[in-house]
Amino acid sequence: MAMEGYISNGSHVDTNAVNDLAASQLEQRQECEVKWASEISHLMEQQRKSFTSWVMQTYQDSLGGKDISTVAPFSNSYLTDDAIQQTMEESFSICIGSQLKMTHSIRIFVDDVWNLCKSNPSSPERLQTALSLYTSSLSGLVLLVDNRLNLYTGNTQRLSKICEISPEFHFPPFDQQLTTIRQKILNPEVSRKRTPTDYMIDDTVPRSTITEDQNTGDIVLPTGTCYLTRHSNLKQVHTVFHLVSTLSEIQNEISSRDLLLIGLKSALKIAAENNIDNVIVPLFLTHILDSKMDHSWCVKRAENCFQVYQGVFNRNRLNWNVDKQNFPLHSPEIDVPSYFPIHQLAAAQYF
Repeated sequence: MAMEGYISNGSHVDTNAVNDLAASQLEQRQECEVKWASEISHLMEQQRKSFTSWVMQTYQDSLGGKDISTVAPFSNSYLTDDAIQQTMEESFSICIGSQLKMTHSIRIFVDDVWNLCKSNPSSPERLQTALSLYTSSLSGLVLLVDNRLNLYTGNTQRLSKICEISPEFHFPPFDQQLTTIRQKILNPEVSRKRTPTDYMIDDTVPRSTITEDQNTGDIVLPTGTCYLTRHSNLKQVHTVFHLVSTLSEIQNEISSRDLLLIGLKSALKIAAENNIDNVIVPLFLTHILDSKMDHSWCVKRAENCFQVYQGVFNRNRLNWNVDKQNFPLHSPEIDVPSYFPIHQLAAAQYF
């Protein structure tokens, strides 16, 4: 075996030899990852060209009165969607405003957050999302991520895997968007003008609080930092607001001045400035519920979320489309159905 040569005198381990073996394995792994990343990138580029040719040919056929193929290339190579599952959902109306009251809709639903992103490219929901990509009916998702700006940890890694299921035809690939954000952070001379195409990171975060890990080279972001990525290959959302949080903020009680809530305000403000009217927010500011998160904890978290929504909307109602405004709130999947009335209770107590 490989380790036999590193053990002498029966029990002594040659530390240098073990370190050399570990370094060799790491190098082999990196070479393998680079190889497959290159092949995936090449395949996605081929798919983009194939899709472009199909669109142009379909358009020319439609002008000439020929039969139009509705099957896009490589669409049959994907797995079909899982069976549609029944989800708990409630909708009700609220009035916001003191003198001029406006009625809006709140929709609370229970589902796995990844079901909002992952789908078959030919599914009806995915098609509807793609058709609304260049309209005023844009959708976003607030996703809680860790403080490492990379593709290898936490929810960012899971989102990256979902983005790789189908090619991205309209925006830069997910990894390139993160690279652009990293460059903007490291280069203070890069303009951070707020535009739909350039405003990709919250500029209210003090630069002094952003550090770089000297060992891994990762950018370490403070809690409450929000950065934006854009997608055309997800199931129900066009934009993802990556909200940096830690385990302590997720599990413990938070106040109205907590950095996590300030970051949520920034995310909703970005949405208002860029005409993203439908933003799905985690109701309890977490994507996982456990036994420690009891009734009072859930009610307090829901109240915090409602307060942020109300405050941001009152300050940005001119930017948001008030005729279409609705507040979709997402709750993690739960095993006990009795938890669901908590959502209604929290909303009733606050409004």
